[in-house]
Amino acid sequence: METNQKQFLYRLYFVASILIVLGLGIGYKVFHIQYIDGNNYRLLAKNKTIQNITVSPERGNIFSDDGSLLAASTISYDIFFDGVTVSNSNFAKFSTSLAKDLSVLLEKDYDFFHDKLSYAKKNSKRYYLIQRNVSVEDLNKIKQMPLFKLGGVRGGLIVEKKNSRDYPLNKIAERTIGRERKVKGDKFSGVGLEHAFGSILRGKDGMQLMQKISNGKWKPIYSNNQIEPVPGSDLYTTINVGFQDITHHSLLEQLEIFEADHGTAIVMETSTGEIKAISNLGRTNEGKYYERLNYAVGEHYEPGSTFKLMSVIAALEDGKADLEKMVDTENGILSFYGAKVRDSRKGGYGIISLNDAFKYSSNTGIVKIINNAYKDDPEKFSNRLYNMGLNDKLGVSIKGESKPKIPHPKDKDWSGLSLPWMVYGYGVLLSPLQILTFYNAVANDGEMVKPIFAKKNNLKSNKIILNPSIASKSTINKAKFLLENVVNDDGGTGYNIRSNIYKIAGKTGTGQVDYTTDDVQYISSFVGYFPADKPKYSCIVVIHKPNKKMGYYGNIVAAPVFKKIADKIYSLTPKDKKTSRIKQKDLNKIIEENSLVIVDNNFSVIKGKNLKNVLPKLENLGYKVRMSGRGNVIKNYKVNSTKKSIEVELI
Repeated sequence: METNQKQFLYRLYFVASILIVLGLGIGYKVFHIQYIDGNNYRLLAKNKTIQNITVSPERGNIFSDDGSLLAASTISYDIFFDGVTVSNSNFAKFSTSLAKDLSVLLEKDYDFFHDKLSYAKKNSKRYYLIQRNVSVEDLNKIKQMPLFKLGGVRGGLIVEKKNSRDYPLNKIAERTIGRERKVKGDKFSGVGLEHAFGSILRGKDGMQLMQKISNGKWKPIYSNNQIEPVPGSDLYTTINVGFQDITHHSLLEQLEIFEADHGTAIVMETSTGEIKAISNLGRTNEGKYYERLNYAVGEHYEPGSTFKLMSVIAALEDGKADLEKMVDTENGILSFYGAKVRDSRKGGYGIISLNDAFKYSSNTGIVKIINNAYKDDPEKFSNRLYNMGLNDKLGVSIKGESKPKIPHPKDKDWSGLSLPWMVYGYGVLLSPLQILTFYNAVANDGEMVKPIFAKKNNLKSNKIILNPSIASKSTINKAKFLLENVVNDDGGTGYNIRSNIYKIAGKTGTGQVDYTTDDVQYISSFVGYFPADKPKYSCIVVIHKPNKKMGYYGNIVAAPVFKKIADKIYSLTPKDKKTSRIKQKDLNKIIEENSLVIVDNNFSVIKGKNLKNVLPKLENLGYKVRMSGRGNVIKNYKVNSTKKSIEVELI
C-alpha cells in the first residue's frame, strides 16, 4: 500500500515538474515577445495594416498645334461610407438630411441614398460605395453636407481619387497619340507620343498613408507626412485637329471603297518638318477600320515606282543622265537573267525621253537608263543613295521606326538582278514617313528636315536639318519639273488629280506584294507636295492590298485621297490677296464640295450631333468653341460672328 502511494507521488511530482517547466517556458516567451521583440512585432503588425501607398500624379495634357486637346487627364472621385466609425447618435441625427442633399446634387431618388447609408450602418460596412465618378466641384459640396462634414472618422466619409485619360478625337490618330502603362518598377511600355514623351508627361509619384480595413480595402489616413504627387508637364504637338480630321476621313473612305487591308496617310509642313496629320487604319475581320498599327513609322515595304525619283536624282547628280536622254522601251519588256521588267502599258512607249519615261512611269525606260549608266559601277549608285541619307533612320521621337534597306554591292545577297530591280523600287525597303521625308526635301529646295511631332512649348518648333542638301540646286529643279509633269502634263500617271486652282507635284506608285506566288497583291501609293510653285505641305498616301477587281494602280487608289486632302487643306490655308481675288469663286466651290457641312453660317445642322464629330469642322471654320453642360450631344448653340466663337450647350 505504501509502495503504491509513493509511486503515485512520484508521478504527481513528475507531471507537476513538467507543467512548471512549460509554464516558465510560456512565461519567458510572453516576456520575450512583449518586451524584447515587442517593437519588431508591433512594427510588423503596423506594416500589414498601415502602409504608404504610391499615388499616381495627374498626367500632362497633350495639345494640338492650335491648343486643342488631343489627350487630357481628368480627375474624378469615388465616394464611400464607413458605417463603423460613425456613432449611432450622429447617424440618427444627420443621415436623413445627408440622403436628401445627395439626391438633389447627384440627381437620384432620396430612397436610393437613404437605403445605401442605412444598409452600410446596419451591416457595419467599412468601405461601402455611395457614388462613383464625382467631379471636384461636387466633391467640395459633398464635404459640406450633414454628417460628411464631420470628417473621415466621425462622419464616415471616404474619398478615393482617380486619374483617367480622355481623348477628345476618340479613335482618330489613336496610334500617333498613343498610350503608356507602367510594367515594372520604373519601367514603362507604350506607343505613340504618350510613350515617346512619357518622361515629360508622367510627373512624380506621391505617397498616401493608408489603413487596411475589412475585405482587403485600404482607407486613406490623412497625415502631415503625406507627399502630394507632382503633376506632369503638358506636351504641345504639331498635329492640326482640322487636318487630322480631313486626313483620317479621306483615307477611311477610300479604304472602304476598295476593301483594302490597311493604309496610311501623312501630311508634313514642308519648311519645318512638322507632322500636321497622320492616319493609320487597318481592317478587321468584320470589314471595319481602326488605328491598328503605326504603319507610317513602323512598316517598311518595297515602294515600287515612287522610288524612281531617288534613282533619277542619283543619275542626274552623277551626270549619268539628263531629262532629254532618249531610251527605247523595247515593246515594254526587258529581260535580266530570265527575269522580266514590264511596263503597265502593253507594247511599251516606243522611244521616249527620260522626262517622258518618268511622266508615264515606264519601268523599262527608267530601268534601262539607270542600269546602263551604273552596270559597270553599281557601287557608285548605292553610294549616291547612301549619301542622300536614304539608308539612315530618321530618328523620330515615336517608338518603332523601321530600318531602311538600300541594297549595296558589298551585301551578301547582292546579285545581277539587284541593280535593275532597285531602280524601280524592288529589293528596297522604306517606311512611308521615310519616303515622304525625301520628297519633302525636294519640295524644300534640297534641304532634308527631320519629321517633328512635338514642340518644346506652344511656340513654333525649331526645325532639325538632317541633310542641308540632298543634291545640287540644278538637280533639285529638274526633279521638281519631273514631279509637276506627272500631274499637270497630258498622259502623266497623276493627270487624273490635276487641279485648275493650284498645282500638285508628285509621283504615283504601284508595287507588287507576294509576287512570287499566284496570288499577287498590290500596294498603291502617291507622294508629293502642294502648291507646286510654293510648296507648303507634302503628303503621302499608301494603301495596301486593295481589291484587285476594283482597281490597284496608284493613280486610281491612292492619288484621289491625296487630291481630297490637298483640296481641303488648300481651301483652309491663307492665300495672298492676289490669289484670293482671282480664285475666290473656285475656292468657295472647293470648300462647299469637300470640306464643310455648314454653309452661309447655317449652324442648325449641328443640333443633336455628337460634339466630338462636329468639333473639328467648327474649328476648321476658324471658330473657337465654348461648352456648357454635362453630356456629349449638342442641345443648342449661340454664334458670335464678330469674335468667331460659338457656345454650345450639351446634354
